Amino acid sequence: TYGVVYRARCRTTSRIVALKQVKLERAREGFPLTALRELTVLLGLRHVNIVEVIEVVVSPKKQVFMVMEYMDHDFRSLMESMKAPFRT
Repeated sequence: TYGVVYRARCRTTSRIVALKQVKLERAREGFPLTALRELTVLLGLRHVNIVEVIEVVVSPKKQVFMVMEYMDHDFRSLMESMKAPFRT
């Protein structure tokens, strides 16, 4: 799902991570189903080409964030800047 992503540093490990804020505005009853699906899939997958979800945290303001492995580029921007398609 689309959402705001922040770059952050873990206070305990100093690791750079991505904080993806889960949109809760449109959720009428609890946690959004699309975010739950994304989280379930990403937590269940372990592959070098799939971003790692480290944990899920809730801020004091009741904002929910997925703490993820940090990547320098997002996939969409990478695809748009490519001069030639990926080869398989």
